[in-house]
Amino acid sequence: MSSNNNTSMTLTILQLQTGFQYATLVLGFILLIGGILGNLLNIIVFIKVGNYKNNGCSLYMFVRTFLDLNILLVGLTTRILSTGFQMNFTLTNRIWCKTRIGFVDINAQSTCTFICLQAIDIFMCSSPSVAVRQKSNIRIARYLIIGTLCIWFIHELPYYFFQDLVIVRGTPMCIATNTIYAQYRSYVVSLGIVTIIPITVVSIFGFLTVRHMKTISVTRSLSSLTKQTISMALSQIFAVLVFNSPYATWQIYTVVTANVVKNTYRQTVEQLVISFAATYGFAIYASSFYCYCLSKRFRNQLVVSLKELVGCKNMNQVYPSAQRSGTRT
Repeated sequence: MSSNNNTSMTLTILQLQTGFQYATLVLGFILLIGGILGNLLNIIVFIKVGNYKNNGCSLYMFVRTFLDLNILLVGLTTRILSTGFQMNFTLTNRIWCKTRIGFVDINAQSTCTFICLQAIDIFMCSSPSVAVRQKSNIRIARYLIIGTLCIWFIHELPYYFFQDLVIVRGTPMCIATNTIYAQYRSYVVSLGIVTIIPITVVSIFGFLTVRHMKTISVTRSLSSLTKQTISMALSQIFAVLVFNSPYATWQIYTVVTANVVKNTYRQTVEQLVISFAATYGFAIYASSFYCYCLSKRFRNQLVVSLKELVGCKNMNQVYPSAQRSGTRT
């Protein structure tokens, strides 16, 4: 009887692993292809329109596009290879073990910070107070962007020293060799910096911005560019809540049940769920373009930018001399 139960449990675990692996792989490819395409289109629109040169919130969005591309190309691509094709290079290459997560975290933490700064910026832009609206300017945004990148780069430096490829019971593992630093990354970085803090900040300032926008006098005094930027940023806030909340919930569950004794089946299910949730969380970095497309003005700018891009390519094509000067008799 015990042997039958063990066999049934093993089959159930294998079925779950196969199902979650397939779902994670499909989701990963959708996010990777859609995210890269969307971010490239974002870059084209921002460069062609040029709003990022004079608007702080647009500058945050423009810089975030490059960070999101880095995360998708380095973070999501390697996750797809490891979960779908069992090609985990962090377990075979020590340099990649030390640099992969550190590089991804610098970009992810910077992106989360810029999303929070976007929420704060649109709150100031929509404020009834002229003095508060004047605090949103491109000069401050540039300083904040440079400061953010420098802070998170310095913050991740210890990772390159404490993370290492080690052999545990004959199995290679890429883990933090310092216990205190490992706890810091679990409780502060994963749970706080990239999950709870961004969700809290964007929720508060998003709510305050919506309340400002309900005031008719404020709405009438805003320029069309400011209205568009606020609309795009609010849609991005909604995406953060949708895509980041499940991962935050699971991180809280993991911390709460860290000392609970779990059987093999529960451990397997939790590992599969966290793997799927981690892949699902990459949607934050792949969804910005599709959130921006909810703005009619952005869609028009996209069409115009693509037409200009195609037109420029056509103008730059070299035609034979007979086509340029006409057919000679």
